[in-house]
Amino acid sequence: MAKDAHVVTGAFGYSGRWIAKELLNCGHRVRTLTNAIGRDDPFNGQVEVRPIDFTNHDSMVSSLSDADVLYNTYWVRYKDREGRYAHDSAVSNTRKLISAAEDAGIRRIVHFSVAHPDKAPDWTYFTGKMEVERMITESKLSHAILRPTVFFGGKRDVLINNMAWLIRRFPIFGVFGLGSYPIQPVHISDVARIAVEQGSLSENIILDVAGPEIFSYYEYVKLISRSMGLRRVIIPVPPMVAWVVGKVVGIIVSDRVITRAEIRGLMNGLMASDDQPLGEIKFSEWIEENGAKLGIRYQNDMKERKYQTASLFYNSPNSTK
Repeated sequence: MAKDAHVVTGAFGYSGRWIAKELLNCGHRVRTLTNAIGRDDPFNGQVEVRPIDFTNHDSMVSSLSDADVLYNTYWVRYKDREGRYAHDSAVSNTRKLISAAEDAGIRRIVHFSVAHPDKAPDWTYFTGKMEVERMITESKLSHAILRPTVFFGGKRDVLINNMAWLIRRFPIFGVFGLGSYPIQPVHISDVARIAVEQGSLSENIILDVAGPEIFSYYEYVKLISRSMGLRRVIIPVPPMVAWVVGKVVGIIVSDRVITRAEIRGLMNGLMASDDQPLGEIKFSEWIEENGAKLGIRYQNDMKERKYQTASLFYNSPNSTK
């Protein structure tokens, strides 16, 4: 059997969609594994769709048996109100996916982790990411582990759109603490390009994936506000107060706006890289061109998602990111 398929988990989501698009542009045969239902198909049937069932090893092996590369964007952001979608479930499910990839004879896995997972040892989101990285490096698979900072672009950039939505509606915007910590956004098309490039290689590698510009978070918010043609007062807010405000807004819009782990990760500088940036598209230029279109409506990503099981694809390894 020719092993020429490229498999993307969650190709109808955010990062998975861009990876699938890049693969198609390169002439590859693309399949997605997903448990999402009712999502729009931007590929007009060009991407083969198969369900993923982490409880059915044979089914996953069958879906991967003719594949050369697996691009894994699967992760979870948080528990839901019933306590599902915990990070330990994501680790367990990923272990099953890796095992199926090994048994299917996958040549290489390109896995999406998160920037600086080793710098947040007590947070389950990051410890889970580190555990998955360990499983991959100890597996039989050739691997590239990508550690993105924070995504922008691609019309599904929920974080920036919803920040813009808040900026449009309130004359004051609070930043966590003093807002002096760094953020280094990377365009999703750069991320997809790098992922597909890594899929064609064989060297085992762990890469930070970041854009060419670094801002303080205060500068980042100010840039977004200015690009929208709005003048807003940006003030420092104690992190716990900001989290409570986020909880209140979340109740109003029926969404999870921000988590405490995301706030801590941002304030600890985990959304920037110390390595040479691999991204090429500048956030400052992109936001100047696109700012006026952002935040027109709140994008409730969770309301768009329906699943056949309790496993959740959340295609943004860092949600602040």
